[in-house]
Amino acid sequence: MAPMKPQPRHRDPELTGSISLDQLARRWHVSRKQIRHLLGRQELSFMQIRGAFRVPLEEVERYEKSVLHSNKRIS
Repeated sequence: MAPMKPQPRHRDPELTGSISLDQLARRWHVSRKQIRHLLGRQELSFMQIRGAFRVPLEEVERYEKSVLHSNKRIS
């Protein structure tokens, strides 16, 4: 019997263009708590979709560029 191919995951259009806090923490190699700290200090904007915090990808890229230009660490 041939192995089954995994079913393609259907992307929720409402989530397209944003990233979860867990995904962002993994991307930046920091803790989820550090991401929440940035949100609390309003250094990173976010939105809530169905009760989950999401960060727009444009905002992630903006913050990454600002960190690169200032030589500061993501904290």
